[in-house]
Formats: sequence, C-alpha cells, structure tokens
Amino acid sequence: MSEPTSDADKIRNKRLAKLQQQQEQAQATSQSDAQSSPSIDEKPVTGISSHDGASSVPTQTPVPSGAGTPAPPPAATSQPDAPRINITRNITPQKREMNGVQRSSSRPSSRQGDVARSSEPIEQWEDRTLRNIFRVTFDSAQTRDQNGHDLYPLPSLKEELEAEGQGVRLNAGLLEQAIMEAGANLGPVTPHHWLFACWKRVQRFSKSVKDRSAENKKWEIIAEARRLCFNWCILALTTPEVFSADYDGGKAFADHMLMDPEDEGGVDHDFIIEATTRWEDDDSIAAAFVAAVEELSRRLAGITMDGEYRPYVGIMRRLVAFKPVVNAITQSPRFCDKSIPAAQLETHTILGPYFQLSPLQAQVTSQYFPGPKTMDQGRIRNAQQALQMSLRTHQTELSEIVKPMVRASAESKNAVLDWFALVLNSNHKRQALQVDKKTVSSDGFMVNVNTCLDQLAEPFIDASFSKIDRAEIEYLRRKPRIDIKEETKINANQDESDKFYAEQLPGENNFITEIFFLTVAAHHYGLESARKTLKDMDRDLKHMEKQIEKFEGERHKWIGNPAQLQMFGNALKKYKDTLDKGLSYKHAIQGVLLDELQQTRSMQFMRFTTVWLLRQISGGTFPQKKLQLPFPDQSAAIKCLPEYFLDVISGNFGFILYNLPQIVSSTQSDELIMLCIALLEHSDFIKNPYLKGSLVTILFRGTWVYRHGAPGILANQYNSLPFALEHLLHAMMKFFIEAEFMGGHQQFFDKFNIRFEIFQIIKCIWPNPIYREKLLKEAKVNLDFFVRFVNLLLNDVTFVLDESFTAFHSIHSLTKDLESSGNTITQEEKQEKEEQLESAKSKAKSYMGLTNETVHMLKLFTETLGDAFTTPEIVQRLADMLDYNLEAMVPPKSSSLKVDNLNEYNFDPRSLLSEIVDVYLNLMNKENFVLAVARDGRSYKPRNFQEARNIMQSKTLKAPEELAKWDRLLQKFAKAKEEDEEAEADLGDVPDEFLDPLMFTIMEDPVILPTSKNIIDRSTIRSHLLSDPNDPFNRVPLKIEDVIPATEMKERIQQFKDEKLGAKKKEFVETVQTIDAETAEREGFDVMDTSA
Repeated sequence: MSEPTSDADKIRNKRLAKLQQQQEQAQATSQSDAQSSPSIDEKPVTGISSHDGASSVPTQTPVPSGAGTPAPPPAATSQPDAPRINITRNITPQKREMNGVQRSSSRPSSRQGDVARSSEPIEQWEDRTLRNIFRVTFDSAQTRDQNGHDLYPLPSLKEELEAEGQGVRLNAGLLEQAIMEAGANLGPVTPHHWLFACWKRVQRFSKSVKDRSAENKKWEIIAEARRLCFNWCILALTTPEVFSADYDGGKAFADHMLMDPEDEGGVDHDFIIEATTRWEDDDSIAAAFVAAVEELSRRLAGITMDGEYRPYVGIMRRLVAFKPVVNAITQSPRFCDKSIPAAQLETHTILGPYFQLSPLQAQVTSQYFPGPKTMDQGRIRNAQQALQMSLRTHQTELSEIVKPMVRASAESKNAVLDWFALVLNSNHKRQALQVDKKTVSSDGFMVNVNTCLDQLAEPFIDASFSKIDRAEIEYLRRKPRIDIKEETKINANQDESDKFYAEQLPGENNFITEIFFLTVAAHHYGLESARKTLKDMDRDLKHMEKQIEKFEGERHKWIGNPAQLQMFGNALKKYKDTLDKGLSYKHAIQGVLLDELQQTRSMQFMRFTTVWLLRQISGGTFPQKKLQLPFPDQSAAIKCLPEYFLDVISGNFGFILYNLPQIVSSTQSDELIMLCIALLEHSDFIKNPYLKGSLVTILFRGTWVYRHGAPGILANQYNSLPFALEHLLHAMMKFFIEAEFMGGHQQFFDKFNIRFEIFQIIKCIWPNPIYREKLLKEAKVNLDFFVRFVNLLLNDVTFVLDESFTAFHSIHSLTKDLESSGNTITQEEKQEKEEQLESAKSKAKSYMGLTNETVHMLKLFTETLGDAFTTPEIVQRLADMLDYNLEAMVPPKSSSLKVDNLNEYNFDPRSLLSEIVDVYLNLMNKENFVLAVARDGRSYKPRNFQEARNIMQSKTLKAPEELAKWDRLLQKFAKAKEEDEEAEADLGDVPDEFLDPLMFTIMEDPVILPTSKNIIDRSTIRSHLLSDPNDPFNRVPLKIEDVIPATEMKERIQQFKDEKLGAKKKEFVETVQTIDAETAEREGFDVMDTSA
C-alpha cells in the first residue's frame, strides 16, 4: 500500500490543529465564563424541538459492537378534522422521514406543520437538522432527547460562538469543529461507533430529499454533512488519536463490517459506494478497508463451519463487488505471501480462511457423525446429504467471491491466479506415498480450491468444445505459474524434461489456458489426493478395529491388578476415541466425494481434458475431424507433460464409474473410451505401466452392471462406437501381452489383475459378431501377434489351474488330517495345520476366480483362432496342459479335489470340466492338435477321456451331439497314437545330435543361435522366446529374426529319415510282394499280370 498523500496529511494536520485550538478556547472560556453572553438571546435549541415540531431522527445510540438495537421512537400521523392517533414501536424511521425532516410524535396538524416548515428560516432548519443527525446539543444540561437517545454537548463551540457574537446555531461550516469536540467527549462510546450511526442518519436524510438541484439549499447542507461524516468515519478508523482515543482501527472497522448492513453500526452499500468514489483522492480509505479485511481473515481462521462464519462470507461477497476494493485487497502483502508454508496457507492468507471452511474440519465431522460406530447406513447417508447441502452453498459463495476478483482488473486477476498457483505448488507433498498432514494443506481446503477452479473453468467448457484451441500446450514453456519440475512426466525422464523446458517461448498466456492448467493440477492435489486419503484411511481404520478387538481380548490379564486395569482401560478408551474420530472423518470425506453435483462438474472438466489430450496426441485436428490410428510420432511437448494429466482422468472416471455410475451419460464417455483405446494401442506413448493399467480399469468398470438386468454403463458404446469396434479388441489383446512385464516387485501378480479386467471387457464384447469377424481377418495377416497372445494365455491357464488344484489338494489333505488326528497331535501342531488350512483356502479363493475366467477365455479364443493355437511352437504345450488337467478332474485323482463348500471358492468342477472339453472339441479338426495330444507321453491316457465322457453323460453336461463328437475325437487320438508309435519305431534310435536339446524330439527345422551357437528346433526357440526374450543357454537377448538356419543339419536329419524310412518301406514292399505272390500262386494269378 502506498504512503498517504500530502493532501491527506494536510487534512489530518488541519483537523488536529482545530482540536488543539478548541482545547485552548475551552480553557479561556472557563476563566471568563461569567463575562460572556450569547449574542442571540434565545433558549438553547435542544435536539428534540424545533419551530415545526420535528424531532430528531430516531436511531440506535452508538454503542460498541454487540449491543442491542433500541426500538424506534413513537411517531404520529394526523388527518384534518380527525383525532390524533399515536403509533409506537412499529413505524420505521424511513416512513417517519419527510423531505429530510422527521415528524414529531406531538406535532401540530398537517396544515399547521406545512406553514411552520415553509416559514422556518434555512439557518434554523440547518441547525436543527445537523443536531438531529449528529445528536449534539448546545445545552450541557440536556443529556438525552425525548426518545432516550444520548446527546453530546458542545460547550466549547457554544462559548466560541457566543464570544464571537454569533448565533448559537450549528451549520455546515461549524460541523467539523462540532464533530471533533463531540467525538473527544463520547464517554463509553467510541468515535467510530458514533460516526457510523451518524452516517446512517445522514444517509436516510439524503435519500428522502427529492430535489437535489444546486438551488436547493437543504440538499447542499445534507450533501456537505454526508461528505464530512464519511471523512470523519474514515479518520476515526485510521487516526483515532484525533479524538484522543486508543483502539485498533482495523479491528473496529471489521466489527462494523460484521454487523447487519441495516444496523446503525453496519457498513451499508452506500458507505462502500461513497468510499470507492473517493478512493483515488484519499489513500487512507484503501488502508482502512484492507486492514479490516485482513482482520476479518484472521478472525475467520479460528472459526469452523459449525460456527458463525456467514457474516464474514457475506461482507466479503459485498466488498468484492467493488473494483477499487478488490484491487486494494489483492495488493495486500497478506494476500499471496509466498513465504507461508503449505499448512498455514489456509489461515495466514486473506482468502485462506474462507476456503478452509469445510465439513471436513475435525470439529465439524463429529457434529455430523456423533458415535459413528452406532450409526446405521440410513443415518450416515442422511448426515452426508446434509453435509453436501452445506458444502454446496459455501462453495457457491466462494465462487461468488473469486469471480468478481478475477474480473475486477488485470492486476487483481493475476493476483488471484498467483494465489491459486501458490496453493497448488506448495502442496506437491499431498501426492507423496507417505503424507505428513502437518506439512500440507487440509483436504477440505484443497477440495474447495478444486471446486472453485472447476467453476471458473465452466464458461469455456461447452458441448462443442469451441474453445478447446484456447488451452495452449505452450503454457508450460511461457513462464507458467504451475511448477511441474518435480512431477513425473508422461514419457520423458528428468534430463529430457529439463532440457525441453529450459527453452522458453515468447508470448503471454491467455486466461483460459491459465485456468485450464491450474484446474488440472487442482484435481491432482485436491480431489485425487482426497480419494487417496479415503482409501488409506479405510485400510488404517480396519487395522485399528482389529487391534482394538485384540486388546479387548487381553483385558482379563489385568483383572487382578486394579491399577494396571485402569491404565489399560484409559489406553483402550484413547484408541477407541481415535477410531471414532477416524470413522467420523471417513464418513465426512465420503459424503464430500459422493456429491453428485460436484462430481458431475468435475466429470465435465475431465471430459474437456480428455478431448484436449486426444487433440494434442492426434496432431491437433480432433474433435473437428475424426480420430484415426495410428497417430503421428509423439511430440516432445506431450512426452514432457506431467503424468497427472492422465492420472486425474483415470482417477476421476474410475471413481465415478465405481461409486456414481448413474451420473455418466453416453454423450460424456465417448471421448473417454477413445482415449483409453488409443493410448493402449499406442502404449509406447506412456512410460508408466500402471498408468496404462488404469486405462484398462476404466474400461473394465464400464462393463459393471449397476442396474438389475441392464448392461454395463459403457457396454452399449463398446458395441456401437465405430472407434471401439475398430480397435478395442486388438487394444485389449495388445496390452494383455504387455502386462507380462508390468515392472515393480509385484509384477507377477499385477499382470493377473490386469488380465482379469481384460477378460471381463472381452466377455462383454464377444457376443458382437463384428469383433469376431475382425479378429479372424487380423489373425490371417498378423499371426505372430496372435501366437504371442495365445502363448501367454496358455501360460496363465497352466499356472492358475496348477495353483488352484494344488490349493484344493492341500485343503483336502489338511482337513482330513485335522479330522482324524483327534488328540494325537499337540496344540501347537494343530494350530500350525489350521493356519496352513486357512492359507490354502485363501489361495484357492484367489486363484479359482482367475482360473474360471482364464479357461473361459481359452474356450472363446480356440473357437475363433484355432490356427494360432495349433502352430508348432504352441500346440504341444497346449495339448500337454489339457491332458494333465483333464486327468486331475476325473477319477481317481479328482477325489483329492473334493472339499466342503465348493461355492465358497467359486469352484464348479462340472462347469470347469465342460469348458476344458469344449477346448478339445474346438480343435478336433486340427491335425497338429490331434497328433500333439497323442504324443503326450505323460498324461495322454484313453481311460481319462472315457471317464470324462462318463461324467458328461451322467451329469448331462453335454448334448448327445457333442458326446458323439467327443467319441469321434477319441478315435482320432487313438489312431494318431498308433501311427505315431509306428513312425517312431521305424526311426529306431535317433542320434543325439538330431534331437532338440530342450524337447528331446527329432528336429524338423533346426536353427543356430547366434551367440551360444547351439542348434535347436525353430519351433522350440520360438516357443521359448514368446515367454523369455533371451538365449536359453547363455541368457543373451535374442530375437527370432536373429537365428540362423542350420541347413547342413537339416539335410543330415532328412537323409537319416530317408534312409530309415526308405529301408523300412523297402522291407514293407518286399513283404507285401511276397505275401501277394504266395496268394496269387495259390489262386492261379500272375503277380505281374496287372490286367487281372
């Protein structure tokens, strides 16, 4: 704030000089009091009488804030030839004012009053009016008017007038002197209270004057009184020593602002208007307002949402309607002090306390949720709805505070944006893995900031995205307010990011761009962080409940020791109180996050962000032009964007689809589906595999059925959106492959979670023939891709089936042991077995769900992609896996899978057997598959297939037609087995050098590995590289394109086969010829006579 101008100093000096002169005159007058006499011999005019019978303006006596407001004085109305009626206590001062003069309760008739007023000299009217307004009197003996209002005597002014031989009347020229004298002798009333009450009275007088022309002397007098009254109000607040008073003007002004504007001490609209008209002439006005606003902010910092906060919000809303006030407030050092730590921003900045108000304040949550453990869901929901209503109202008021501040001027707009940026940049730690709540701003504060920015963004978020191009990606290279240096980037490391952003671009950022980037960051540090808090809190509270339950079980240990028992009880009560507070906060934050209005607004912004991202990565033409894959090469600007641009989208829509699917409409989700599919197809655009996985999660949650019998919320779009029909299935299969290497210490299990979600999406779209037809076409031109997919699917089936069956074997065995052991084992051994049993049960539950889904996928894909499953590198592994698990599911081994409560584990042996049989039937016409089954030396047993048939027939698992197909398949297996054994016998002993070093079968297409120089069959190394991209002999990275055909070895193997099979064939032919000759000789035929 600038220093007071020299003119203002002159005004103050003049007023102080007058005050000093008044005091000197008062001393001189007291010495010569007996010799002085008034120049006009009249009875002193009181504040309640006049020539026309008008009384003083009835109003509240100025008292310190908090005092009550006296009732208005009686008033009277009279009609000609009618008795006078006194009306008391219910007539407003405004109705009693006529032409700036208040009617007396005991006035003469209307005609007499008109005559009296018209004949009253202007000097007398001026005297009476000014004394009524300021409630001063020249009669020191009179302390109150007839209505009981205090009057303040002017003895010094009276003596001065008498000494100068002037009439003892108050006029505008003497008003300042009167104010100074009265203001210094108010007793318990402070000058500012008295003057604000005077302002209300003079304002009422001024409003009643209709004729405001220069010829109207009365208006001239009232206008001057109004001007002087305002001046002295400000002076009383900024320089109380003028009245020999000692108080804080800022606090005093804050008191007046908190009063109702209609109260005599309140700051009304006219006062603020008057202040703004004089703003440029007197810097003390701005100083007074800023001091008061700062004081209001300090006070509000100590008030919660269940306190009296509304007067603070109300006066702030009224003040920001005036541009000069806004400009002054935003220039305050307290408005955006960058030295303030994050945790204190909500209490030590001007706007902070207003945004701090939230149902998430600790004192407030316990009010909404008292005794949270005893509240049922209905009460909790009712409390949350009440909480939402309160928060919505307050957030609307916050928006009504901020929006005028943004519009007031360029300076105020920049100051507000700076404050938002300060809040966001100071709270990066809110997204840390471990958050110290004492070092960051609160959830309630950040959610309010987030919502306010959402509301600021609403004007440029329209259905047609007409202003999408105004949000410029160059913002981050044009001196951005947002600090992203430490943020993880979408697809760039720190060095690449630093180098890119070191090259700044010229130009200024527009407002839409500023708000867009601020709002994205606000979602990251606000709502997303709050959701993370809720998730962490839910886990911690469950752990705390278990601990308390455990402690309760130890109470008996202290029964014999009262002192220890009391200590135990106190500690337990402390834990329970902490749990109650945590549960109250959990319910409160759930209520905040489940507010449909807030989430709808948030979702609208996320949709805008989604379209903006698609526009950037597709080359800048979307949404005006359709999205086309593949995209251009990823630009550096996209690579260096903060990762949270995608994180907030996945987090926001993921939360809504999980908790509030009913608010999602098809028109809002098309772009979301397109973004997920596009980035999964271009997965190299994203560095973080878990961020890619979150895109799958969004699509997966879109398959959930939230209404009975209805499809998933996004299911219809999956089956109708052209972009989805073209790319969704391929994107799912592509990421299924990539999920093999998720990274992280739990990547092995993470991949199963991702693949489970992928399976649900595929199941959702599989009935659509368009997807299956497209799959067949792609398989013909990109078989390698599908083979990789099939290989990993086969790996998963093998693993989850093995883990599930192993768990059931353990459950069966441990249960049997515990039942038969009785008292033959110790308690420790029994406890150990019980723990092992619970572990096996948990494992079975976990893996059985995956088993069901994985086997179902195997069934679906073998039906459509038979060729991919019967390639040399896949078919034998598939056959071996199927044979092994079929054996496990039929007698006698199936007996070890029998456990109690199969439904508990989601295990249906009949259904699982039926789907495994379906896989066999799907591939029954593939000769490679039939031969592979026959060659399975470990698990191929015709008896197992017959047992499977018996089960299917007895349990009616298959129709007769399918059983007939199964019988034909068994015959194929038997024939292939017989032929294969004959061929193997024909070959005899095969040299080791001709055998595959891993599979120990004769090589069909031998190749040389470039680094280890080992010779291996091409199908074997292809199968290996599908799961492990390294040479199996020396672990050097290897690609199938790098292997070298072993031409010489292939020729030698072929020569060996020819020799063996040739000799066998020759022997076979000779044997046949011998048999035929003997037969012909017996029957009289010439073996060479072909004509026969």
